[in-house]
Amino acid sequence: MPIFDIEIVRRAGEAVAPGLASRLADALGNALGAAPGKAWVRLRSLAPEAYAESGEGDGRASPVFVTMTASAPPEGEALDRLVAQVTQVVAGLAGRPAENVHVLLQPAAKGRIAFGGKVVK
Repeated sequence: MPIFDIEIVRRAGEAVAPGLASRLADALGNALGAAPGKAWVRLRSLAPEAYAESGEGDGRASPVFVTMTASAPPEGEALDRLVAQVTQVVAGLAGRPAENVHVLLQPAAKGRIAFGGKVVK
């Protein structure tokens, strides 16, 4: 049940490619071995003028921020592999270098998230 909230900082004049959310969901689901319909992506874009890094002036990077929520995220080396897989998939499909993909992992959602009125236990 991984849920990915992905925010792409657009470059000047750049548009988010049609169908990118679907391609990300499929590729992330495949990379994580999720059953069909079990990896979800919410994709947003951020205009370049709405993003800044301290000390960068107009030479801004155009990063991608990925927040992942899972019922029970892995730990240790499995977590390292997961982050590497997510980073590579997102970088490739978003057209960004891996060093510009930033992944935030939410605490385990089990017992804190519900679908259709039923708490995941």
